[in-house]
Amino acid sequence: MAFRLVVNQGGVVHRSPLKEGGNLVGSRSDCDVRLLHASVSRRHAILWVEDGQVRVEDLGSRNGTWIGGERIQQGLLSAGNTVLFGAVEARLEDLPAGDFEPAMLFDQDGATPDLSASGSRSGTTLTTGLTDAFTLRALPDLAARLAAGAELAEMAQRTGEALFSNLPCLALTISTGSGSEAGILFEAARNGARPPGEAEVAIGEEGLTVHASFPSAQIARAYRPLLEAAVHLITAANRGAPAKKRRGPQCPSPPPLPAPPTVSPAVRTIYESAARVARGEITVLILGESGTGKEVLAQYLHAASPVCDGPFLCLNCAAMPRDLLESELFGVEKGVATGVDARPGKFEQADGGTLFLDEIGDMPPEAQSRLLRVLQSGEVYRLGGSRPIAVKVRVIAATNRDIAAMMAQGTFRTDLYHRIAGWVVRVPPLRERLEDLPNLAAFFLNREARRLGITVRGISRHALDALLAYDWPGNVRELETEMARAVLFLEDGELLDSVRLSTSVLEASAGGGGSLSEILERTERQAIQRALLAAGDVGGAAELLGVSRATLYRRLKALGIHH
Repeated sequence: MAFRLVVNQGGVVHRSPLKEGGNLVGSRSDCDVRLLHASVSRRHAILWVEDGQVRVEDLGSRNGTWIGGERIQQGLLSAGNTVLFGAVEARLEDLPAGDFEPAMLFDQDGATPDLSASGSRSGTTLTTGLTDAFTLRALPDLAARLAAGAELAEMAQRTGEALFSNLPCLALTISTGSGSEAGILFEAARNGARPPGEAEVAIGEEGLTVHASFPSAQIARAYRPLLEAAVHLITAANRGAPAKKRRGPQCPSPPPLPAPPTVSPAVRTIYESAARVARGEITVLILGESGTGKEVLAQYLHAASPVCDGPFLCLNCAAMPRDLLESELFGVEKGVATGVDARPGKFEQADGGTLFLDEIGDMPPEAQSRLLRVLQSGEVYRLGGSRPIAVKVRVIAATNRDIAAMMAQGTFRTDLYHRIAGWVVRVPPLRERLEDLPNLAAFFLNREARRLGITVRGISRHALDALLAYDWPGNVRELETEMARAVLFLEDGELLDSVRLSTSVLEASAGGGGSLSEILERTERQAIQRALLAAGDVGGAAELLGVSRATLYRRLKALGIHH
C-alpha cells in the first residue's frame, strides 16, 4: 500500500505521491511537497511513511499543523482524513503501489501509447490561492444569485458553503440575532472541531453574524476582510437586490450542486464523481435507504449529461402490478385488448434523454427479462406489437433493496444487474451525514415558510440539538416533512424552537421512550455516530469511546451503521 497527499484549491487538484521514509512539506524549492502559500513555513512539517502508516511531525512552523481541529506536534494521519499546514488543507489517500507507476503513457495528441515509460518524482509544487478560489469561482455565482433576487436564507447558505469549502475555516456559523434568540442559517465544522477563541472572527451587520474559527490568530486576521465582504453580500439580500429575469433551461457543465449546499465530504465526493460519470453514456445504479435523495442525484446526473436538454422521466417500479408496469415501460399497440388505443411507453417518451427507474429491486422477473432485451438491443417492442422501435435512452436505476442478496437468491437477474450497474453509488443515510442536517433543516424550513407567506428568523440551538439527536429513519424526506409540519405552528418572524418539534424528535433528544433495550440501543447508536463524526474514522472513534477497534467494528455491524 502506498500513500499520496491531495490538495484541492479552486477546483484544481494536485496529487503528490509520498515515498517511504520522510517527506518534507513546506514552501522551499527542495521540499518533497512544496506549498506556495503565505501561511506555510519554509520547512513546515515532515510526513513519515513507515510500516503502512503516516506520521505527521511539525517542524516548529509559525502557523502550525492541525489534525481534527487540534494543533499537533506529532500525530498519526489516517487515509481519508485531512491535515492543515497553516491555511492549506490536504487529504491523505491510500492506493496500491502500482497506481503510482504508469503502465501506458499517451502522446498529447492521443496517438500511440508509450509502453516503456518510466520516471521519478523529485518533488511536487502546489500553488494554492485560497482567496482566489473564493473570488474567482464562488463570488460570480453568489453575485448572480443576488442579482436574480435571492433571499437572505439562500444567500446565507450559499455563501456559507462557499466560504467553508474555499477557506481554511475549522468551523463556520451564520446566524441572525444573538444569544438564546440566535437563529442559525448555516453551520459547519471539520470533524466537529471547536478551536480556542484566540483564532476566531465574529462579524455582525444588520442583525446578521458570521462567526468563523481558523487554525491560528494570524490566519484569522488575514481572512477577516474577506469575511466582512461576505457579510455585506448576504445582507444585501435583505435590502432588495435588483431582480433580473431568469433565463430558460440551460445545461451547465457541471451544473451547481442541488440546494441546499452540502458540507459533507462523502456527499460532495459523490456529486463530484457524478459530474464525471454524467459525461459518458454508462448506466448508473443508485443504492440507498428510502428518503436519502436518490432521485435528486439522478436529476443531477441528467442535468450534467450531454442529453440535459432531452426529457427526464421517472417510473416507480414498485408502485404497480406487472402488466401495468410493462405497458408503462414499453407501451401498447392498438387492439391488444378491447378498447385499448396505441400509446408509447416511457422508453419511447424518454428517447434522447434519461429514464429513471426507481425501486428496480421490486421489478417482477418477467419485466426484468423484457428490460434486459431493451438494454441489450436498444430497441423496444410495444405490448402486442411486432415492430421494433429504436430508442436511445440513458437508464439510471435506484433501489433500497439488497441487490447482492437478491441475486444470490435468484430473485434479481445477474445479467440485468451488469447492464444497469455501469457505475454503482451508495447515497448515505442522513444519520451518516449529520453535518448536513442544519443546512437541510434551514432550507426546508424557509421554503415552507415562503409558501405560507411568512418569514422565519432561524432555528434555536436547543431545537437544532434535538434534530441532531434524532436517528431519522426516514432520512432527508422525513426531515423535510418535519420542517413542513413545524412551520405551520410558527407566526411571522418567529424562531423555530424545540416546542414546535414532533414528539418522536423530542423523545430522542430527551433519551426517548420504549423498552430498556431499545433505549440502550438508541443511546449506543447515537454515541457511536457522534464519535465517528468527531473523529472521522473508526480508529479515532474507538479511542474517543474507550473501546478497541475490533469491538467497535462488531458494534457497527450489529447496529447496521455504515461508515
